[in-house]
Amino acid sequence: MGREEVNNGTNPTLLTTQATVQYQFNQINSDLNTGLLEFQYTQPIADGSKALKFTLPFSDSPLNAKPQLTDTASIASIDDRVGDEVRLGDASVTFVDVFHLTKENGAAYTLELFLDTAETDTSGYGQFAMETSLFYAYFLKSGAIFAPAWVQTFGLEGGNDQDLDVNVSTFDFYYVPKLANPKYFMTYDPAIIHNWESDETFGSLQINFGMMTGRVFGGDSQFFVKPGVMFGGEAPGNWSIQVGYKILNF
Repeated sequence: MGREEVNNGTNPTLLTTQATVQYQFNQINSDLNTGLLEFQYTQPIADGSKALKFTLPFSDSPLNAKPQLTDTASIASIDDRVGDEVRLGDASVTFVDVFHLTKENGAAYTLELFLDTAETDTSGYGQFAMETSLFYAYFLKSGAIFAPAWVQTFGLEGGNDQDLDVNVSTFDFYYVPKLANPKYFMTYDPAIIHNWESDETFGSLQINFGMMTGRVFGGDSQFFVKPGVMFGGEAPGNWSIQVGYKILNF
């Protein structure tokens, strides 16, 4: 697969500098919604086949203000003026290594370390945690990209102060169609997730709609909207929508 004239960030094997701000609204159920604000910066290192990504998240949730309220009826009764509160989440550092790349395919792994920086029990894992991923990308003759991945998220300290641990497997089927107009881009991201701690399995689908918006600060800017849904009887939420702005290639 040949390189695009402008790297829009959808090819996971083509690393570049990126600065991103994004906000995701999550509708958990009819009584509860949460939000996640993230600032991210990615910097390629070495020969460009590796990169470091830094993420600073802020959790926006009624549970941050009233963490002792755990049932949805109590959450719904919180006064809107004091219910939602933004708190620092678990900052993270991610190492990316594209260890194989040809015109037909590519492969990479990532290691993300979540630092125990969350201000409340509900805005982070409550412990140091790690997420690893391994993906193999196929560059199709149509110009599309198919990159299935295995992602594993796990705690490093055996649980938080409430003895709650994290151990989640995600099987992701990332797909990028080739659009006629390079100004626009789309990605499809269906996944199957299993939580080993609660023995729950569910599915999710996120579709990203993006548009390149010209040169800014020496880079290529873009705006994107990413709606998502969760499905299955054990899904921990209903739907979400993420909006963001990104500058690449600076």
